[in-house]
Amino acid sequence: MVRFLYNLIIHLVGLPVVVGYYGPKILLTGKYRHSFGGKLGFLPETFPKQPLKRPIVWFHAVSVGEAVALAPVAREFRKLASDFTIIASTGTETGMSKATSEMDCIDAFIYMPMDFPLAVNRVINHIRPDLFVLMETELWPNLLYGLKSHGASIALANGRISDRSFPRYMRARLFISSLLDKIDSFLMISEADRQRILKMGAPIERVKVVGNTKFDAALRNVSDDILIEARTTLDLDEDSSVFFAGSTHPGEHEMILECFQKLLNDFPNLILIIAPRHVETVPSILAAIKERKLGMPFLRSGQKLGERRGLRNIVILDTTGELFKFYSIASVVFIGGSLVPKGGQNILEPVAWGKRVFFGPSMEDFRDARDLLIKVGAASEVQDIKELYGLICGALNDLNLSKELGKHGRDELKRNSGSAKTTAKILFDLISPDKKG
Repeated sequence: MVRFLYNLIIHLVGLPVVVGYYGPKILLTGKYRHSFGGKLGFLPETFPKQPLKRPIVWFHAVSVGEAVALAPVAREFRKLASDFTIIASTGTETGMSKATSEMDCIDAFIYMPMDFPLAVNRVINHIRPDLFVLMETELWPNLLYGLKSHGASIALANGRISDRSFPRYMRARLFISSLLDKIDSFLMISEADRQRILKMGAPIERVKVVGNTKFDAALRNVSDDILIEARTTLDLDEDSSVFFAGSTHPGEHEMILECFQKLLNDFPNLILIIAPRHVETVPSILAAIKERKLGMPFLRSGQKLGERRGLRNIVILDTTGELFKFYSIASVVFIGGSLVPKGGQNILEPVAWGKRVFFGPSMEDFRDARDLLIKVGAASEVQDIKELYGLICGALNDLNLSKELGKHGRDELKRNSGSAKTTAKILFDLISPDKKG
């Protein structure tokens, strides 16, 4: 009955919302043009036409963050399963861009269909996976029921239950527990996540703590070549001081500019790099810079038109897929989504470069990494912009100490890596020996 009501609601309410939201976006901006067919359950033209070789494994990473977590797992899984067909799906175009660039071990990429029975079943009937792996936690009833009815094993990998989502899950516990019963293995990031998934109704014998695969992902791509490329791109010297504000949200942009304006009194040669979480917020950042009379900023996208940074001391990273690369040139890093209640953003990428990081009180989505890095002194939590200004002043005045603390964070990252290999082995063992051939 609950599933019937769910489907009634998504058809009566969801369909009009889909048409009203996606239609204008596609027609007016071109956004979702590449992914909308996939969301309706149509496979891309590039999808293999011949029957897929079995066993078939389907990984799903909803967006960029989950794709980052999936990449090291997929690579380790491929080592164990060289002859398997491995498919990966994402729910967003930015997630697809990240997935295709990071995972050459995947045989085919698709967009995840929306959770309408017709769309979901069309894809499941075509793929018929032996194993479906969901990265982190995104529970879609029709998808899970459809997969199980076709005999697929289902696993939740790199599982976490955020502070914001846990109360919602608990209010719908009766419904959620019936979905969790469809999942054969829960591989959770931390003991706190394990306890939460158990309270939500997951069978205790199926739940394990294996760590965070993003630790593995963050360390993989660090290289001197990337560092040199980033410096050259922005015309920076080796001794340039850079205040990097990564993945910032509306409400934080203004605070970062206020902090930078004060820092210029003490560090007149300081360079600010702002990398907004959403590129569409760039016009509001430009307006805030103009209002504060901070001069003309340099847009990273302008470089494609032949522009150079020159002497401009504010850079706006208005491109996608380059955040990790440019973290390499930072002196100190602020992690966005934390001075506003968004749960924080990926703290591990700058730490992989040995950077000292700062963030606000809202880091619920990365609490395991947050606690670990605060413990070794590589990260500091601030309550407001005044405290951020004070700590960054101290960090810039003693860059040797900042580098030492950043190294502690990187070393801790190395000590806690290895989750991807453990995860891949558990997933491989979920496929029955007769299917492995």
